[in-house]
Amino acid sequence: MRVKCIENSKNPNLTINKIYTVYEGEFIADAYERLYIMFKIQDDYGSVIPYDAKYFEISSDKNPNYLEKEISENKYRFTHKFISYDKFWSMLYDEAGTSVDDFRSAKKDIYKLEMSREEICEIIKGDNQDELDTILELLLEKKDSNFIEEVIRLSHKEMNKRMFNQNIETAFLYLSEFKNDYVNNFFIEYLSENEKGNEKLDKIVSDYFNS
Repeated sequence: MRVKCIENSKNPNLTINKIYTVYEGEFIADAYERLYIMFKIQDDYGSVIPYDAKYFEISSDKNPNYLEKEISENKYRFTHKFISYDKFWSMLYDEAGTSVDDFRSAKKDIYKLEMSREEICEIIKGDNQDELDTILELLLEKKDSNFIEEVIRLSHKEMNKRMFNQNIETAFLYLSEFKNDYVNNFFIEYLSENEKGNEKLDKIVSDYFNS
């Protein structure tokens, strides 16, 4: 589920019209509808905390991978199935066990089914490194060729800053999945302009041309 903020007068950690990802929530059910009362989202400061549902409207609800549990009469909690186990939230705050990886898996699953192309492009162009890392991992897993030009532009930007980080490595791995003129020309340009490049990036490019 994804929700759009429609009110933030009492919530400086939220942005009007920004869309947020719901990892858990609560609703009251009757015979005709659900009345949502809480959404647990990741806010602008990266905190995953509950917010009153009245501050949001639902923008997308296409992901079937939430588990529901009745917590009192006609009141239900729904949680993404990858993070629906006991004590998950306390484990995540302590970065214990597999909780961090499970949270990233839940995020990617929701993004895969509910994030628009426009949102993905905005993240690729933006400065939020954690979100960018998630999107690049997702594109690599899906082998989605629709973002080749955007990822090449990102790679140019990062290389101009000499930013040889995990994101640029994932970007190169993503591009190396596709044999076309855009990728071919970009990798040739990389080789010609980076005599002393990065060992990991060099290997990705070498494997691309030798495969």
